[in-house]
Amino acid sequence: MYRKCTTEISVRHQKQVEQALLELMQKFSYEDITVTLLCAEAGITRRIFYHLFNNKADALYAMIDHCILEVESYRLDVTDPIVRFFRYWKDHRRLMDVLQENNFSGLLLERIIDRVMQEDYDFRYWLRLCGWKNERDIIVFTISGIMGLTFRWYYGGFRESPEEMAQLLEKIIVNPIAGLPAG
Repeated sequence: MYRKCTTEISVRHQKQVEQALLELMQKFSYEDITVTLLCAEAGITRRIFYHLFNNKADALYAMIDHCILEVESYRLDVTDPIVRFFRYWKDHRRLMDVLQENNFSGLLLERIIDRVMQEDYDFRYWLRLCGWKNERDIIVFTISGIMGLTFRWYYGGFRESPEEMAQLLEKIIVNPIAGLPAG
């Protein structure tokens, strides 16, 4: 597991590694990226790397986790959180590209579910308020559906606007069967 950074310099180094990993994954497959190459691209020593991460996978997890956290506070000028969610992924297409090219879409989904399952996440509060008992299954189903829709949008070249995607998601959540053909 990667370490939670508490100093300004460790936060900066961690961001450098995450950015370097994203840049390298645009040129090389994840499997071909070494810690040495990652450190050189980030401009840090291996000693600093291993102070922050146990291995290359931890750097990947940190990159994904920090992107998930960034989604939550992205474009606060956009008041609709669903539009904000879709806007983030459209604006961060490079991240979607490298995750898809390296078969990490499932890892992204897993990390999002883990984040939502954390005690401090508001989604859990709303589920309990509605009286839903098996919250993990509801969360997994909901997040999987939302990310499935997001990936379909990505594969389609982001043709719809984030606002149109938010409207579609709202329709699906409010009345999921209404859009299906009869028969």
